Amino acid sequence: MKRSTYLIALLSLLLASCTDEDQFDNPQTENSRTAFQFSVNMPDYQPVHTRAVVDENAVNDLWLMTFDANGLFIGRAHASLLTSNSNGTGTFRADIPDDTRIIHLIANYNQWNNFDERAAMQKDEREIIPSLASNQLAFWGRQAISSAGDTPNVTLYRNLAKVTVENETTNFEVTGYALCNYINSGTVAPFNPDASPTPFILIDGKPTLLNSSMVKTDQKSADCNMEPKYMFENENYSNDQAYIIIKGRLEGKTEELYYKIQLLDSDKKPYPIMRNYHYKVVIKSFSESANGSTAFSDAKTSEPSNNIYAEIFKESPSISDNNNNVLTVNRLHFLFTKEGTLNVSAQYTANGVTDNSKISVSIAEDQGSILHNLKYDGNGNITADISRIIAGQYEATITVKAGVLSRTVTVVSSALYQFDPASLSPEIYTARDQDVTLSFNIPSTIPYYLYPLKCAITTANLYPVEPNKNLQIEYTDGGYQYVYWADGPGTKTLNFRTSLENSDETVLIANEIFQTKSVEVKSRQFTNVSINSNNFINYGVNNTASLMFTISSYPDYPPTYPLTVFVATKKLQTTQSGWTAVPGGYQYTYASQPSGLQTVTFTAKEAVSSEKVVISAPGFSPTTIDVGNILGSSVTISNTIRVYQNNGLLSIPRYAVTSSDSGIASGFTTSRTSTYSTTLHAGAQINDVVTFTLSGYGYSAAYKVEELLQSPAIVLQ
Repeated sequence: MKRSTYLIALLSLLLASCTDEDQFDNPQTENSRTAFQFSVNMPDYQPVHTRAVVDENAVNDLWLMTFDANGLFIGRAHASLLTSNSNGTGTFRADIPDDTRIIHLIANYNQWNNFDERAAMQKDEREIIPSLASNQLAFWGRQAISSAGDTPNVTLYRNLAKVTVENETTNFEVTGYALCNYINSGTVAPFNPDASPTPFILIDGKPTLLNSSMVKTDQKSADCNMEPKYMFENENYSNDQAYIIIKGRLEGKTEELYYKIQLLDSDKKPYPIMRNYHYKVVIKSFSESANGSTAFSDAKTSEPSNNIYAEIFKESPSISDNNNNVLTVNRLHFLFTKEGTLNVSAQYTANGVTDNSKISVSIAEDQGSILHNLKYDGNGNITADISRIIAGQYEATITVKAGVLSRTVTVVSSALYQFDPASLSPEIYTARDQDVTLSFNIPSTIPYYLYPLKCAITTANLYPVEPNKNLQIEYTDGGYQYVYWADGPGTKTLNFRTSLENSDETVLIANEIFQTKSVEVKSRQFTNVSINSNNFINYGVNNTASLMFTISSYPDYPPTYPLTVFVATKKLQTTQSGWTAVPGGYQYTYASQPSGLQTVTFTAKEAVSSEKVVISAPGFSPTTIDVGNILGSSVTISNTIRVYQNNGLLSIPRYAVTSSDSGIASGFTTSRTSTYSTTLHAGAQINDVVTFTLSGYGYSAAYKVEELLQSPAIVLQ
């Protein structure tokens, strides 16, 4: 019976050598050593949001286990990074013995301190490699070489299986999921001793298990989120299955319930859990009669929810056969929203030896004629020109074949997607710290492999609140933005709160494959608000303060009449008809929508009438005016001037004293009796500060204009 293996591969390479080789017992051998340079290929699967507990893409520590032509261990070498690329490849080097003929590449292994390198010398690879076990993500690859001077390209694979959940229903919202009864540790490398010519191969349906007893575990209710989940290999027998707990709610319901789903194939048989596989659970339909549990623990012991129809898919850009031939394509899915060039890397190995000349490529389907100039260079590089699509989207497929193995590359060319409909509710807000909801849509035409989808939200005057209070924050050149990760299509709602009384602005929702969406934030507010047009009142009692404002009509959201407008003030008064004194200020009731600019004439009750005046009305956002005082005309002031020195006051007859701002105070003179005289000019604000300095001596004193209006005795210090 033919055996084939579908291998889930790695998204991208975060390459960093962060472990010091000297911390391990790395015995020196008498072998001559060669600087061995090699590249690694991390076949891309799909974008994965890095909030996940397991970072499935990070290779941060890479070691080479070297063996001679007979498969006997001759040493271990630490690899150093030379270059890394964004397409999931990187180049390394390591000093290896000259007689190396077989290399096992192992990354992120956390049990090297338990590995006795001296005791392992001259032991067979079939004894050493299968004994390596881990309770966390590790990467592995095997490469046969003809000499230490080879420069091969090696494919690395994970030792974990991945599980994701997608929802295609319209009457059920999935809010999270968790894994139960799964294996929490496993071997680093696959090993099937009956396989020939090498046992280090993955065979579909035959997981590589630990020699010791395996421990199963459950995630908790707190782990129910939409992040990818991971588990080690497991035969997954019918009487002891791994399963998934789905958390969600029916449309129109607020209560979240838990549902049990098994990992079953199309024949309703449990899938063996295999490393490098992606088990994609797609919920196709949901019956409202499905039995859910109110508690996570109850769902674990309940029967599976048979009224939830879910399909389980396995996908991978790599495939192998029982003759140890492997075809790997670095990515299976591509999306273009503008014209560009498709670049795909492919690799074919026969019994561990790379032979890319056997690869052929062809167009399987291209109904939209988006593919042009498809080429293969014979060395693993596939290119094609992709046409831009103005409206809608088209899909094309390319077949990559070597021997009996083939992979299909899917290319989608699409116009920029849109977040429509997008809106803010309420569309008109009326107060600071008011709750508002931002809604936008993710189209169902978005290819599934792009999820989770990053939605960058730029706003200056709104801040997020529960249940999305902890939105991710990213700092950009122009400030910061909130990031929401969409796990699937449909309407998304986020809760915000206004930070100002009048937070009018344009909120932007952006993603590189979308048209940036603008959503207006508008408050029902008074417009054209000012006092005396400049928000200043002349210093002095009974000076005029003309309050002006416009009550906008808002045709789509008209205010309710009669409308009572209230002006909060402590230092102004008015006798204008219709305006009534009430505690804290004055009010006026408009029977209907007034037209044009409204003017209310106030007068100052005090010489210093600066304050915060607030105008408000029911259903309107209040507007605060910071009112200041200025001098309406120039004022001459005079008094004594002295210098404080040695605990006493000294006279300074006819000494020169200068002002720091002659536009405020000028013509400063001192008399023989040590008095001063200066003019405070019209237009000076009473909060302006002037510093007077005794020329040549450095004595000075600073005063506000408000203080100077009292003709103070000036003391310089």
